[in-house]
Amino acid sequence: MSLKRILYISTAKDQNDRKEWSGTVYYSLHALENAGYIVDYVNALAGIQQDFIDKLWVRYWCWIANHLKKNVRFDESFYTARMMRKVLAKIDYSDYDIIFVPTDMCIISALPSRVKQKIVHLVDAPVQSLFEYYTEFSNLTWQNRQEASILTKRAFRRADLIIASSDWCKNESVKHCCIDASKIGVVEFGANMNMADIPGIAKKIDRSKPIRVYWSGVNWLRKGGDVAVEACRELIRRDIPIELHITGMSQLPAEVENLPWIVSHGFLDKNDSEQYHKLIDVLKQMDIFLFPSRAECSSIALCEANGFGLPCFVYDTGGTANYVENGKNGYMLPLSAGGKEFADKIAETIEKDELIRLSQGAAEQYRAKLNWDVWHNKVKALITGL
Repeated sequence: MSLKRILYISTAKDQNDRKEWSGTVYYSLHALENAGYIVDYVNALAGIQQDFIDKLWVRYWCWIANHLKKNVRFDESFYTARMMRKVLAKIDYSDYDIIFVPTDMCIISALPSRVKQKIVHLVDAPVQSLFEYYTEFSNLTWQNRQEASILTKRAFRRADLIIASSDWCKNESVKHCCIDASKIGVVEFGANMNMADIPGIAKKIDRSKPIRVYWSGVNWLRKGGDVAVEACRELIRRDIPIELHITGMSQLPAEVENLPWIVSHGFLDKNDSEQYHKLIDVLKQMDIFLFPSRAECSSIALCEANGFGLPCFVYDTGGTANYVENGKNGYMLPLSAGGKEFADKIAETIEKDELIRLSQGAAEQYRAKLNWDVWHNKVKALITGL
């Protein structure tokens, strides 16, 4: 039997771009190749040119946003689907068995009706679940919400297989898009780093030194940077020596940038080899991952933290339960918890000498399900069943 050929379509500039969707486009594409598929790549926005109607549409959206003081997301709009349709109409799909589309519902809506190949859609949430949940999906215009919802329903219904990154994602997809749960497979993401660079073993925590707490994020408030700082401040008040190490932020908020126990490593770009290896070195030195993100679908940062054996302390929100199990590789706290409650839980694990066991659980979690080798084996089984 001949190998199946996959046409992988996204908006990354090319298949080696490690920035798009936090690197998930790059690693999922190469995981499919490692599964034995022949994979070609297409950028759904490559070489697009705006005509008069396109420019008028953009001006309309910008006018609405400015006058109504609303947010606008072009990525989830009929405008973007129209632009993609111009590119995707020119492609010859006849050599392919599978069309694989990560996250972007506009791409599936923009596929020509002549496409009869099986469509696989990789998602971490239907867009309806993100409204007023993620800050960037909040305060949208009514029209933007409607267009995004319509595009999502079209994509989910047209797809032959939906690969959801969490049970929460699967349940939300059934709820909002009215689709059969049987066509959704749950497969957790992997850590978006080369597997050779990830230890996948438990930490040896040196209690004679300050405990190194790690936090990472670009969106300070949504990712709970303020809560992480307050938790560490509380631990220090209790005479527990702490260093808080931060990545992802080019500039810290003014109120915390001069705190002597905070070390900011800046924003580290995985496309840059030197910065990528600096991130690896930082993670190797950490002891705990404190990640009180208030809204999270399926965090790649959690996959990476598990790979480096870091016990994870997080909010119980979105799809986090697929990545953190209470008492095994960390703890989830309710969204009502603040910095003090996180400090209480961390202090409790230190007093009970739990960190080593939780670190072992984190490494086991990574090896069992939070890496791209496991992902491609599970996804291959799902595709084979189409």
